[in-house]
Amino acid sequence: MKFCLQLNPQVSIEKPGRSLMPTLIEQVRVADAVGFDAFSMGDHYNIPGLQRLNQVPALARLCAEVKHCSVGTAVMLLGLRHPVTVASELASLDVLNEGKSFAAFGLGYREEELNAFNLTKTQRYRRFVEGVEIVKKLWTEDNVSFEGKAFRLKNVTVDPKPLQKPRPPIWIAANTDAAVRRAASIGDGWLIGPHSAIVELERQVQLCCSAWENAGKSGAPALPIIRETFVAASKKDAVEKARPCLEQLYRAIYTKWKQNEAMNDPKELSWAFDKLANGRFILGSPSECIDQIREYENRLGISYLLPRFDWTPGLPQEEILASMRLFGEKVIQKL
Repeated sequence: MKFCLQLNPQVSIEKPGRSLMPTLIEQVRVADAVGFDAFSMGDHYNIPGLQRLNQVPALARLCAEVKHCSVGTAVMLLGLRHPVTVASELASLDVLNEGKSFAAFGLGYREEELNAFNLTKTQRYRRFVEGVEIVKKLWTEDNVSFEGKAFRLKNVTVDPKPLQKPRPPIWIAANTDAAVRRAASIGDGWLIGPHSAIVELERQVQLCCSAWENAGKSGAPALPIIRETFVAASKKDAVEKARPCLEQLYRAIYTKWKQNEAMNDPKELSWAFDKLANGRFILGSPSECIDQIREYENRLGISYLLPRFDWTPGLPQEEILASMRLFGEKVIQKL
Protein backbone atom coordinates (compact mmCIF):
# COMPACT_ATOMS: atom_id res chain seq x y z
CA MET A 1 0.00 0.00 0.00
CA LYS A 2 1.26 3.45 -0.94
CA PHE A 3 0.00 6.84 0.25
CA CYS A 4 -0.28 10.09 -1.69
CA LEU A 5 -1.27 13.37 -0.02
CA GLN A 6 -4.10 14.90 -2.04
CA LEU A 7 -3.66 18.67 -1.81
CA ASN A 8 -6.30 21.38 -2.01
CA PRO A 9 -4.88 24.34 -4.00
CA GLN A 10 -7.86 26.68 -3.63
CA VAL A 11 -9.28 29.19 -1.16
CA SER A 12 -12.20 31.57 -1.02
CA ILE A 13 -11.85 34.73 -3.08
CA GLU A 14 -12.01 36.71 0.17
CA LYS A 15 -8.71 35.25 1.41
CA PRO A 16 -5.28 36.40 0.16
CA GLY A 17 -4.20 34.28 -2.79
CA ARG A 18 -0.55 34.56 -1.79
CA SER A 19 -1.31 32.41 1.29
CA LEU A 20 -1.93 29.34 -0.88
CA MET A 21 1.66 28.34 -1.66
CA PRO A 22 3.05 28.69 1.89
CA THR A 23 0.15 26.51 3.08
CA LEU A 24 0.89 23.82 0.50
CA ILE A 25 4.64 23.96 1.18
CA GLU A 26 4.04 23.24 4.87
CA GLN A 27 1.79 20.32 4.00
CA VAL A 28 4.17 18.63 1.54
CA ARG A 29 7.11 19.07 3.91
CA VAL A 30 5.16 17.25 6.62
CA ALA A 31 4.03 14.56 4.15
CA ASP A 32 7.60 13.95 3.02
CA ALA A 33 8.82 13.74 6.63
CA VAL A 34 6.19 11.35 8.02
CA GLY A 35 6.23 8.70 5.30
CA PHE A 36 3.87 9.66 2.48
CA ASP A 37 4.97 8.28 -0.89
CA ALA A 38 3.67 11.12 -3.06
CA PHE A 39 1.69 14.34 -3.26
CA SER A 40 -0.84 15.43 -5.86
CA MET A 41 -3.41 18.07 -6.71
CA GLY A 42 -6.33 18.51 -9.06
CA ASP A 43 -7.18 20.83 -11.93
CA HIS A 44 -10.16 23.19 -12.27
CA TYR A 45 -11.02 26.46 -13.99
CA ASN A 46 -13.58 29.24 -13.86
CA ILE A 47 -14.90 28.68 -10.32
CA PRO A 48 -16.91 31.69 -9.07
CA GLY A 49 -16.00 32.65 -5.51
CA LEU A 50 -12.78 30.61 -5.41
CA GLN A 51 -9.19 31.23 -6.44
CA ARG A 52 -7.01 28.29 -7.38
CA LEU A 53 -3.33 27.80 -8.17
CA ASN A 54 -2.64 26.37 -11.61
CA GLN A 55 -1.75 22.71 -11.31
CA VAL A 56 1.56 22.21 -13.13
CA PRO A 57 3.54 25.27 -11.94
CA ALA A 58 2.33 24.72 -8.38
CA LEU A 59 3.42 21.06 -8.43
CA ALA A 60 6.78 22.02 -9.94
CA ARG A 61 7.38 24.51 -7.12
CA LEU A 62 6.45 21.92 -4.51
CA CYS A 63 8.90 19.36 -5.92
CA ALA A 64 11.68 21.56 -4.53
CA GLU A 65 10.40 20.94 -0.99
CA VAL A 66 10.58 17.11 -0.91
CA LYS A 67 13.34 14.52 -0.80
CA HIS A 68 11.37 11.30 -1.17
CA CYS A 69 7.88 11.94 -2.55
CA SER A 70 6.64 11.35 -6.08
CA VAL A 71 4.46 14.01 -7.68
CA GLY A 72 1.11 13.42 -9.40
CA THR A 73 -1.67 15.17 -11.31
CA ALA A 74 -4.80 13.76 -9.71
CA VAL A 75 -6.70 14.89 -11.67
CA MET A 76 -5.68 16.83 -14.81
CA LEU A 77 -8.56 17.69 -17.15
CA LEU A 78 -6.92 16.41 -20.31
CA GLY A 79 -9.92 17.10 -22.54
CA LEU A 80 -9.46 20.84 -21.98
CA ARG A 81 -5.75 20.83 -22.90
CA HIS A 82 -3.61 20.17 -25.94
CA PRO A 83 -1.79 16.83 -25.54
CA VAL A 84 1.54 18.16 -26.87
CA THR A 85 1.54 20.76 -24.08
CA VAL A 86 0.54 18.12 -21.52
CA ALA A 87 3.19 15.65 -22.65
CA SER A 88 5.88 18.32 -22.50
CA GLU A 89 4.82 19.76 -19.13
CA LEU A 90 4.52 16.40 -17.40
CA ALA A 91 7.73 15.06 -18.91
CA SER A 92 9.49 18.12 -17.47
CA LEU A 93 7.78 17.54 -14.12
CA ASP A 94 9.07 13.96 -14.11
CA VAL A 95 12.60 15.22 -14.84
CA LEU A 96 12.38 17.92 -12.16
CA ASN A 97 11.39 15.27 -9.59
CA GLU A 98 14.10 12.81 -10.67
CA GLY A 99 11.82 10.33 -12.41
CA LYS A 100 9.22 10.13 -9.64
CA SER A 101 5.82 11.05 -11.03
CA PHE A 102 2.44 9.75 -12.14
CA ALA A 103 -0.28 11.22 -14.33
CA ALA A 104 -3.99 11.02 -13.62
CA PHE A 105 -6.33 12.31 -16.30
CA GLY A 106 -10.03 13.06 -16.12
CA LEU A 107 -12.74 14.00 -18.57
CA GLY A 108 -14.21 16.80 -16.44
CA TYR A 109 -17.87 17.48 -15.85
CA ARG A 110 -18.42 21.20 -15.13
CA GLU A 111 -20.23 23.23 -17.78
CA GLU A 112 -18.38 26.36 -16.64
CA GLU A 113 -15.07 24.78 -17.65
CA LEU A 114 -16.31 23.63 -21.03
CA ASN A 115 -17.71 27.11 -21.70
CA ALA A 116 -14.43 28.74 -20.70
CA PHE A 117 -12.61 26.70 -23.35
CA ASN A 118 -15.45 26.95 -25.90
CA LEU A 119 -15.84 23.17 -26.05
CA THR A 120 -18.83 20.85 -26.27
CA LYS A 121 -19.11 17.56 -24.38
CA THR A 122 -18.57 15.65 -27.62
CA GLN A 123 -15.41 17.62 -28.38
CA ARG A 124 -14.18 17.10 -24.82
CA TYR A 125 -14.61 13.33 -25.11
CA ARG A 126 -12.75 13.07 -28.42
CA ARG A 127 -9.94 15.30 -27.18
CA PHE A 128 -9.63 13.20 -24.04
CA VAL A 129 -9.43 9.77 -25.66
CA GLU A 130 -7.10 10.93 -28.43
CA GLY A 131 -5.08 12.95 -25.92
CA VAL A 132 -4.26 9.90 -23.80
CA GLU A 133 -2.97 8.06 -26.87
CA ILE A 134 -0.90 11.03 -28.02
CA VAL A 135 0.70 11.61 -24.61
CA LYS A 136 1.77 7.95 -24.45
CA LYS A 137 3.35 8.20 -27.91
CA LEU A 138 5.13 11.49 -27.22
CA TRP A 139 6.66 10.07 -24.03
CA THR A 140 8.07 7.01 -25.77
CA GLU A 141 8.61 7.90 -29.45
CA ASP A 142 10.18 10.57 -31.66
CA ASN A 143 8.65 12.18 -34.74
CA VAL A 144 5.09 11.31 -33.75
CA SER A 145 2.36 11.69 -36.35
CA PHE A 146 -1.31 11.30 -35.51
CA GLU A 147 -4.51 11.66 -37.52
CA GLY A 148 -7.65 11.94 -35.38
CA LYS A 149 -10.94 13.78 -35.23
CA ALA A 150 -9.74 16.22 -32.56
CA PHE A 151 -5.99 16.39 -33.18
CA ARG A 152 -3.58 16.10 -36.08
CA LEU A 153 0.16 15.87 -35.51
CA LYS A 154 3.02 15.53 -37.96
CA ASN A 155 6.56 14.64 -36.87
CA VAL A 156 6.27 15.99 -33.33
CA THR A 157 8.92 15.18 -30.72
CA VAL A 158 8.87 16.04 -27.02
CA ASP A 159 12.25 16.45 -25.33
CA PRO A 160 13.23 15.91 -22.63
CA LYS A 161 11.23 12.75 -22.26
CA PRO A 162 10.36 11.43 -18.79
CA LEU A 163 13.24 9.88 -16.88
CA GLN A 164 10.87 7.13 -15.75
CA LYS A 165 10.91 4.19 -18.15
CA PRO A 166 9.08 3.21 -20.18
CA ARG A 167 6.97 6.21 -19.04
CA PRO A 168 5.09 7.48 -15.98
CA PRO A 169 1.91 5.52 -15.20
CA ILE A 170 -1.36 7.02 -16.43
CA TRP A 171 -4.44 6.59 -14.25
CA ILE A 172 -7.87 7.51 -15.60
CA ALA A 173 -10.49 9.03 -13.29
CA ALA A 174 -14.04 7.77 -13.73
CA ASN A 175 -17.43 7.73 -12.00
CA THR A 176 -20.00 6.04 -14.24
CA ASP A 177 -19.86 2.43 -15.41
CA ALA A 178 -19.06 3.42 -18.99
CA ALA A 179 -16.24 5.67 -17.81
CA VAL A 180 -14.82 2.89 -15.62
CA ARG A 181 -14.70 0.56 -18.62
CA ARG A 182 -12.98 3.30 -20.63
CA ALA A 183 -10.42 3.80 -17.86
CA ALA A 184 -9.49 0.12 -17.97
CA SER A 185 -9.27 0.20 -21.74
CA ILE A 186 -7.05 3.27 -22.27
CA GLY A 187 -5.20 3.70 -18.96
CA ASP A 188 -2.86 1.85 -16.64
CA GLY A 189 -5.49 1.89 -13.94
CA TRP A 190 -8.70 3.44 -12.66
CA LEU A 191 -8.35 6.38 -10.28
CA ILE A 192 -11.34 6.02 -7.96
CA GLY A 193 -12.67 9.43 -6.94
CA PRO A 194 -13.82 10.46 -3.48
CA HIS A 195 -17.53 10.51 -4.22
CA SER A 196 -18.74 6.89 -4.36
CA ALA A 197 -19.09 4.52 -1.39
CA ILE A 198 -17.41 1.15 -1.05
CA VAL A 199 -20.56 -0.91 -1.78
CA GLU A 200 -20.94 0.68 -5.21
CA LEU A 201 -17.20 0.53 -5.82
CA GLU A 202 -17.05 -3.24 -5.27
CA ARG A 203 -19.32 -3.74 -8.27
CA GLN A 204 -17.40 -1.22 -10.38
CA VAL A 205 -14.01 -2.78 -9.57
CA GLN A 206 -15.31 -6.00 -11.12
CA LEU A 207 -16.36 -4.03 -14.21
CA CYS A 208 -12.90 -2.49 -14.38
CA CYS A 209 -11.11 -5.83 -14.11
CA SER A 210 -13.38 -7.41 -16.75
CA ALA A 211 -12.78 -4.51 -19.14
CA TRP A 212 -9.04 -4.80 -18.50
CA GLU A 213 -9.09 -8.50 -19.44
CA ASN A 214 -11.30 -7.84 -22.47
CA ALA A 215 -8.74 -5.29 -23.68
CA GLY A 216 -6.16 -8.08 -23.67
CA LYS A 217 -3.99 -6.52 -20.99
CA SER A 218 -1.75 -8.59 -18.74
CA GLY A 219 -1.54 -8.30 -14.97
CA ALA A 220 -4.13 -6.18 -13.18
CA PRO A 221 -5.16 -2.50 -13.31
CA ALA A 222 -3.83 -0.12 -10.69
CA LEU A 223 -6.62 0.89 -8.31
CA PRO A 224 -5.72 4.12 -6.52
CA ILE A 225 -8.48 5.80 -4.51
CA ILE A 226 -9.07 9.34 -3.16
CA ARG A 227 -10.76 9.51 0.25
CA GLU A 228 -11.64 12.41 2.52
CA THR A 229 -9.60 11.68 5.64
CA PHE A 230 -9.23 13.02 9.16
CA VAL A 231 -7.44 11.32 12.04
CA ALA A 232 -7.88 12.39 15.66
CA ALA A 233 -7.66 10.91 19.14
CA SER A 234 -11.13 9.40 18.74
CA LYS A 235 -13.86 8.87 16.14
CA LYS A 236 -15.98 11.46 17.96
CA ASP A 237 -13.25 14.11 17.71
CA ALA A 238 -12.57 13.33 14.05
CA VAL A 239 -16.24 13.55 13.06
CA GLU A 240 -16.84 16.73 15.06
CA LYS A 241 -14.01 18.50 13.25
CA ALA A 242 -14.57 17.14 9.74
CA ARG A 243 -18.36 17.02 9.54
CA PRO A 244 -19.16 20.75 9.02
CA CYS A 245 -16.59 21.01 6.22
CA LEU A 246 -17.56 17.79 4.46
CA GLU A 247 -21.29 18.44 4.68
CA GLN A 248 -20.86 21.78 2.95
CA LEU A 249 -18.41 20.37 0.38
CA TYR A 250 -20.64 17.47 -0.64
CA ARG A 251 -24.14 18.90 -0.24
CA ALA A 252 -23.48 22.45 -1.42
CA ILE A 253 -20.34 22.72 -3.54
CA TYR A 254 -20.34 19.35 -5.32
CA THR A 255 -24.08 19.56 -5.94
CA LYS A 256 -23.65 23.08 -7.32
CA TRP A 257 -20.91 21.77 -9.60
CA LYS A 258 -23.32 18.98 -10.68
CA GLN A 259 -20.90 16.29 -9.60
CA ASN A 260 -23.96 14.23 -8.61
CA GLU A 261 -25.00 14.08 -12.27
CA ALA A 262 -21.74 12.29 -13.11
CA MET A 263 -22.55 9.50 -10.65
CA ASN A 264 -24.66 6.37 -11.03
CA ASP A 265 -27.01 7.56 -8.24
CA PRO A 266 -27.47 11.36 -8.41
CA LYS A 267 -29.12 11.40 -4.95
CA GLU A 268 -26.13 10.08 -2.99
CA LEU A 269 -24.51 13.41 -2.17
CA SER A 270 -27.66 14.65 -0.40
CA TRP A 271 -27.78 11.75 2.07
CA ALA A 272 -27.63 12.33 5.85
CA PHE A 273 -24.03 12.64 7.05
CA ASP A 274 -23.72 9.25 8.75
CA LYS A 275 -24.98 7.48 5.64
CA LEU A 276 -22.86 9.69 3.38
CA ALA A 277 -19.71 9.03 5.42
CA ASN A 278 -20.14 5.26 5.66
CA GLY A 279 -17.70 3.60 3.28
CA ARG A 280 -16.83 6.98 1.73
CA PHE A 281 -14.79 8.94 4.31
CA ILE A 282 -11.91 7.73 6.50
CA LEU A 283 -12.57 9.28 9.91
CA GLY A 284 -11.51 8.17 13.38
CA SER A 285 -8.66 7.29 15.69
CA PRO A 286 -5.48 5.82 14.13
CA SER A 287 -6.61 2.26 14.83
CA GLU A 288 -10.09 2.93 13.39
CA CYS A 289 -8.55 4.48 10.27
CA ILE A 290 -6.29 1.45 9.86
CA ASP A 291 -9.36 -0.81 10.00
CA GLN A 292 -11.17 1.30 7.42
CA ILE A 293 -8.16 1.30 5.07
CA ARG A 294 -7.80 -2.47 5.39
CA GLU A 295 -11.45 -2.82 4.45
CA TYR A 296 -10.80 -0.89 1.22
CA GLU A 297 -7.74 -3.03 0.60
CA ASN A 298 -9.58 -6.31 1.21
CA ARG A 299 -12.82 -5.49 -0.60
CA LEU A 300 -11.47 -3.45 -3.52
CA GLY A 301 -7.83 -4.45 -3.86
CA ILE A 302 -6.67 -0.84 -3.86
CA SER A 303 -2.98 -0.24 -4.43
CA TYR A 304 -2.66 3.45 -3.56
CA LEU A 305 -4.58 5.63 -1.10
CA LEU A 306 -4.81 9.37 -1.72
CA PRO A 307 -6.08 10.87 1.56
CA ARG A 308 -7.34 14.47 1.44
CA PHE A 309 -7.18 16.33 4.75
CA ASP A 310 -7.82 19.85 3.46
CA TRP A 311 -11.14 20.94 1.96
CA THR A 312 -13.05 24.05 0.90
CA PRO A 313 -14.25 25.15 3.39
CA GLY A 314 -11.46 23.65 5.47
CA LEU A 315 -10.00 23.40 8.94
CA PRO A 316 -7.21 25.60 10.34
CA GLN A 317 -3.76 24.68 9.04
CA GLU A 318 -2.49 23.56 12.45
CA GLU A 319 -5.32 20.98 12.72
CA ILE A 320 -4.65 19.70 9.20
CA LEU A 321 -0.94 19.28 9.91
CA ALA A 322 -1.62 17.57 13.24
CA SER A 323 -3.93 15.07 11.55
CA MET A 324 -1.38 14.45 8.79
CA ARG A 325 1.36 13.79 11.35
CA LEU A 326 -0.87 11.41 13.27
CA PHE A 327 -1.74 9.62 10.04
CA GLY A 328 1.91 9.28 9.08
CA GLU A 329 3.17 8.19 12.48
CA LYS A 330 0.28 5.98 13.63
CA VAL A 331 -1.36 4.78 10.40
CA ILE A 332 1.20 4.63 7.58
CA GLN A 333 3.84 3.10 9.84
CA LYS A 334 1.44 0.33 10.87
CA LEU A 335 0.34 -0.61 7.34
